[in-house]
Amino acid sequence: MAKLHMLKSVTDTINTSFIVQDENSLIVFDGGFQSEAEYLHDYLSALGGVVNGWFLTHMHSDHVGAIIKILNDYPDITIEKIYCNFPSDEYLAQYEPNTSPNSTLYYSSLFRNTVSDKKVCQITVNENEVFNFSGISVRVLLTHEGASGSVNNSSTVFSVEVNGKRILFLGDLGVSGGNRLLRKNDHSMLRSDYVQMAHHGQDGVDKNVYEAIHPRFCCWCTPSWLWDNLGPNGYDTGVYKTIIVRGWISSLRCVEKHYVMTEGTHTIEL
Repeated sequence: MAKLHMLKSVTDTINTSFIVQDENSLIVFDGGFQSEAEYLHDYLSALGGVVNGWFLTHMHSDHVGAIIKILNDYPDITIEKIYCNFPSDEYLAQYEPNTSPNSTLYYSSLFRNTVSDKKVCQITVNENEVFNFSGISVRVLLTHEGASGSVNNSSTVFSVEVNGKRILFLGDLGVSGGNRLLRKNDHSMLRSDYVQMAHHGQDGVDKNVYEAIHPRFCCWCTPSWLWDNLGPNGYDTGVYKTIIVRGWISSLRCVEKHYVMTEGTHTIEL
């Protein structure tokens, strides 16, 4: 039986951490902050401790932090290959020039050094490539080539097919990145049963991308305070766009179920 696992955040923060498995393979997408690594480690250990492929969308600490900590602190987890395509540090510095600890440039250096020190095989992915893992295939629909405006727009987009189902991982892709995704792909390639909502369900891709995806199920990597856009006066008084995006999805009338991280870890049979 194939399964999709969307892991909770143990600290009620933004966290993109997914596992796709079938009888013979296990692959991870992103993983979250370093603070989420212990929970992710325990979860992977319970599933056998061998990751056949670890796919990363972009160079932000809430996406690459956990894999760095697992490589450094949990040698009982085997990571056979890492798959990613990150832009240059010059691109990162253009939009996020801070070099202090916890900055994007800091994590970029930390990631490279860790992967090199641990001698893990790193594969640079390209658009339209397909990677097969027994009954799971991963197609690259978009990389950072032609990206602009933000580090989020450098997100790699992965389409996973397993057991006749399609899962689309959008990372933190923004509006211009979403428009690049639409331009570069036949919309039939975007149609998916499951979609990881871009940028934790707020201020990511525009409604037109979700219309093309036409999902049956939405996976929201969204903590409680972001799900309800909590602000000084409660519900939807914060600065985020989650409620707007929730309205978009409701208007599509194709979605059968929402999986929201604030409810805890979800294990979905595919």
